[in-house]
Amino acid sequence: MPPFSVDIFNAIEPQCALDSDGERKAMSLRGLDEDHEAEGTKMATSISTWLDAEWMPQEVHVQMAESAKGSYMRCRTNGDDDVMSIMMAISEDLEKNWSLYDADAFVNAWDVGNYVSDYLAKRIVGSDACECSSEIF
Repeated sequence: MPPFSVDIFNAIEPQCALDSDGERKAMSLRGLDEDHEAEGTKMATSISTWLDAEWMPQEVHVQMAESAKGSYMRCRTNGDDDVMSIMMAISEDLEKNWSLYDADAFVNAWDVGNYVSDYLAKRIVGSDACECSSEIF
C-alpha cells in the first residue's frame, strides 16, 4: 500500500470496525451529538450553503435542505445510526417529492444524498474522510 493511502475504515475505529467475521461494519453515527434537531440543523445549513456556493442562492436549496433535515431526524429518532441508511432515506424522500424541487434545482435527490454521506463521514472522522464532493461546508 502506498504511503499516502488512507484506510478510512480502520482510521475511524470504533465507528467503522470489523465484525467477528472480519467483515467491515457500516459507518455509524453513534457518539455524534444526540440532539438530532441541532445536528439536523447543522446538516441542513451545510447542504444549502453547498448548493448556494455551487450554483447560486435559491429558496429551493433551503427547501431541499429542510427535507433532508426531516429525514435525518426521523431516522435518528427511530434509532437509525447507519450513514448509508440515512443517506438512502434522505435521497428517497427527496426523490419521492422531487416535483416540488425539479423546476429550480440544478442537482438531483441523489446528489444531495451523496453530499449528506460525505458530510456525515466528515462529522464522524474529521478531515480524514473520503469525499465525493469537492468541499464540505
